[in-house]
Amino acid sequence: MRFALWRFRGYKQFMHYTRLPFDLPIEREIRTHANLVLLTSDRAYKLKKPVKFPFLDYSTLPLRRQMILNELHFNRKFAPDTYLGVCEVRRTGGKLAISSLAENLPSEPAPDVVDYCVVMRRIPDEAWLPIKLASGGLQESQIIALMQTLVQALRNTPCDEDIRANGLPENLRHNTVANITECEQFVPDCLSREAWQRLDVVLRGWFEDNHAVFEQRVAEDRIREGHGDLKPGNIAFVDGKPVITDCIEFSPLFRRLDTLAEAAFLATGLESLGAFDMSAHVMNAYREIAEDDYPQALRRYYQAHLACVMAKVTALQLLEPEVPDEQKQSARKQASEYFALADFHAREPHIVVVMGIMGCGKSTVANAIGAHFGWPVVNSDVVRKRLMGVAPSDRLPQEAYAFEVSERVYQELFDAAAKPGAGIVLDAQFGMAIGRKAVVEAAISAGGHAVFIHCDAPDDVVRERMNRRELDPSRVSDATAGLLQEARTRFEQPLPDEGLTVFPFDTTGDVKDAVALLGQALGVALPYVCRA
Repeated sequence: MRFALWRFRGYKQFMHYTRLPFDLPIEREIRTHANLVLLTSDRAYKLKKPVKFPFLDYSTLPLRRQMILNELHFNRKFAPDTYLGVCEVRRTGGKLAISSLAENLPSEPAPDVVDYCVVMRRIPDEAWLPIKLASGGLQESQIIALMQTLVQALRNTPCDEDIRANGLPENLRHNTVANITECEQFVPDCLSREAWQRLDVVLRGWFEDNHAVFEQRVAEDRIREGHGDLKPGNIAFVDGKPVITDCIEFSPLFRRLDTLAEAAFLATGLESLGAFDMSAHVMNAYREIAEDDYPQALRRYYQAHLACVMAKVTALQLLEPEVPDEQKQSARKQASEYFALADFHAREPHIVVVMGIMGCGKSTVANAIGAHFGWPVVNSDVVRKRLMGVAPSDRLPQEAYAFEVSERVYQELFDAAAKPGAGIVLDAQFGMAIGRKAVVEAAISAGGHAVFIHCDAPDDVVRERMNRRELDPSRVSDATAGLLQEARTRFEQPLPDEGLTVFPFDTTGDVKDAVALLGQALGVALPYVCRA
């Protein structure tokens, strides 16, 4: 059941009285579907709108009082210095007055009390994570500090059997099944039938086949009453320290979840902004700090599920006749991007093969892709030198390039493709059809798929690069310009009957274009500036 906001008498009253002047030096107002936030130079005053949705109810004054107190209590676990207290909102003549700061609210309001608010220390606009990300100011060290703050807060949270029970599959099933079922109504408007079916396999099929995984998480004491809405917009860095705000206060069921899901929520939110490298940093930092050797399949499940939730909540606007067409168009685009992100995780693992002759620039492309997505890069030259027991910059004798040695090198690449985690980048010539077939089979055996980026450049460019590389003492490749023609002759160009997904890339172009090309191939938008 859906609820139009203005159908509530209390909502009309709220809209009327909040048009009255507040006794505050307000600099800016922020209105969302459920809240009104008033910003002064040093404080933020947050009121609950008298609305009712299937998942929350702020429709009466007593309910709003309780939710304001809940917000103060639960958020102090994450940001004790930010949440200052609560206040009454009183109507005095033609103005709205904010009462003195308090730790509690009277159970029975005075006649002039029209609402309540939670009071926060104002966080500077530039301190919020999305702003820092867009300006290039977000650092890996800050992600580590954020995960330390989150994990410590969760560890300090008391846990009982009622909380742990929320992680059992029989209690998770309803949300999992209901969510993917509800998403089907947005086919084909926001996602294809094929994509929905892939998501159904993960969010319903994998879930039903892996109850033991969820039961093990409960046994490992990984279920906590946590935050429940750990998206980038609720996180800031003030004086270098992470501040986590806006915990779910209206339902304990949304807060009681696997600690892995908390980290996955933030990782997915970062990916929706194009920051896949920061998403990988979140998951790596969480694994180490929480000492949680979680299964990759479970992390994939949570990320696909959370991206679907983001998509569904956005797409619900398409069903409301009151929503203007322009807003629906924007919602459709954003929901489609969220569904694409969910499908990106449903299609894991991603095996990206960056191929081409020696000196064509494939290592530069492979490293840029790895850096952007936070995926490991396996370089055939590095593998070969490790197998031969020498440093990466040492030059190998000709016999190190014998067929038998190359077989061993490529076998390591195939093995890496068969157990890649979320994704992996393989950097090698892959100049034979038989090798390309083998890596595709390895990807399929891992439950994923392979995408090939075929790099090349004009001969004069390749020769110049190889000549310059010979003078670099830190170079890894032993190839020289004299081997160029032989390399072109021996290289087997990929043919249509191989059935590969191949994207040619001219490496005289910007390497960022190669990253964007792969993003398009994998169906995800990449608005974030590539760091490579």
